[in-house]
Amino acid sequence: MNETRGIAIFWFTLVILCGWILRRLHSSKSAVLIEYFRHVALIVETISIGLFFFPWLPKAQGGFSGWDLVLRGNAGATALLVLLIISAGLFLSRNSKFIVIGAASHIAAAVLIFAVMIQALPGTTRLGLRDAAPIIIALLLLANTVNVLLLWNQLQKQKRFSK
Repeated sequence: MNETRGIAIFWFTLVILCGWILRRLHSSKSAVLIEYFRHVALIVETISIGLFFFPWLPKAQGGFSGWDLVLRGNAGATALLVLLIISAGLFLSRNSKFIVIGAASHIAAAVLIFAVMIQALPGTTRLGLRDAAPIIIALLLLANTVNVLLLWNQLQKQKRFSK
């Protein structure tokens, strides 16, 4: 019973905190926010690309890193890496059209990471800390999707108010 209460308190607090943050960030219009969201998106994409060099598969299944999967011709891992590189490159730009294309590329990568891991690890597989890179990438990409959508929203507000 005590564990259930702790879980309920955690989720209640998280929902309240997320609601407050999203309401505050979603309703404001600021060029500073656009730069902040763009920098965060770029940093997360760069970290995700870096995680390609860490192990993705358990040793029993080869212990391959994301980079090894790309070099072995895994189409999903290659497409994922290309999408991440494209979105990171486009987040370097201050051009709103490029940022929107980068956001779309990022969202596609966030969906693709799950397909890549389902294909690479069919069934249930126990991953240790050593092979947690794809899980970390998936969590980073999901969290960054909220950031990218807020960035997109800010760009739309800027466009609307500049007319």
